[in-house]
Amino acid sequence: MRAVRLLNALERLGEFPAEVWLIPPILILLGMATVGWLRRSSLLRRYEAIAERTGLSVMPKILNPSEVRGLFLDRQLVMSITGRRRQTFRKRWTRVAVDLKNPESIGLHMWRQGTIDRLIMSAGATEVLVDDPEFDRRFVIQSRDEALVVKIFGNRELLQLILSADIDSVQLLTAQLHAFYARSERDPEHAELPFTAVTRLAEAIDALEPDYKPEIIRT
Repeated sequence: MRAVRLLNALERLGEFPAEVWLIPPILILLGMATVGWLRRSSLLRRYEAIAERTGLSVMPKILNPSEVRGLFLDRQLVMSITGRRRQTFRKRWTRVAVDLKNPESIGLHMWRQGTIDRLIMSAGATEVLVDDPEFDRRFVIQSRDEALVVKIFGNRELLQLILSADIDSVQLLTAQLHAFYARSERDPEHAELPFTAVTRLAEAIDALEPDYKPEIIRT
């Protein structure tokens, strides 16, 4: 009896116009588009609040991530969403980038220290230590310009700014400094902290002066 009912139902379905079968995928696509539009609208509202707090502007984009950008503490700054930088349950991270001159052309990569990092360090790997117990415990710094990096991070106020901003990692790429926050920024008050920290760090890098001793030629 059940088989007969099933055959009758299939027969009735077969009588529907072919266009009817386009309705489910269209509804799915409309649902996806609606969710995307709502998420984008929510993001732009948060960005507007952050921009208002920090004196910056929102640049909406469709294909690429929208941005908060402008002059912050006399430096060009851009904030946008990016993918996660390490394995966490948060897929959407925040990137803050500022322009700088980097007169000494130093390279720098800094990230939150984890269990694996501690094991690697205990096995003899090297890192740059800045002589601040809390900061050295929280971060791993890798650079070939150790003396200059120690000089940059010699400012305790700068170290506290970085810690307070809850920055996850920092990467110096020639004329741009990128800082990453391990979530999508939602709080305008908090957003001002990484903006200030990365800008002050850029200032410290640009303030470096060559520490070369002139060669004395004796005749």
